[in-house]
Amino acid sequence: MRTKRLSLKSIKAYFYAKPLRIAFAVLWLFFAYQIIASGFLPNPYALPDDNPEPHSYSMALVIILMISMILNLSLLVVIDVYMRSRWKFLIMLMMTALFLVYFGMMAIHAPPSLAWMIMWTFLSFILCLILCFCQTFLFILRRSFGK
Repeated sequence: MRTKRLSLKSIKAYFYAKPLRIAFAVLWLFFAYQIIASGFLPNPYALPDDNPEPHSYSMALVIILMISMILNLSLLVVIDVYMRSRWKFLIMLMMTALFLVYFGMMAIHAPPSLAWMIMWTFLSFILCLILCFCQTFLFILRRSFGK
């Protein structure tokens, strides 16, 4: 199997095929910015050392969250590109549910960057859930009324 090279033209065609992808990408960029920006906020729970300046949150957490956001997005795009079945939205829903459960378990005392990550996974979960309901409804309508 030969694959096409990734070019700006193919990326542009991917986004113009369905406008919802553009909104998804813009929201992803917004949440990625919020995670990075909230990593530089002062930590009110850090014990003051000899330094009087405010201590920021751990940058290791921000890096881990960004890597997991990129992994989540890449899994969703790969499923979207390579699956031609209408059931791909169910698989995308399960993938986002795994990320939501993993990061949602840490929500009780989450720093702001983790809270933004939880909001992103919840938003992508809701979006995939809506897409699954729409596909299921269309499937039922096609079965009921024929083509």
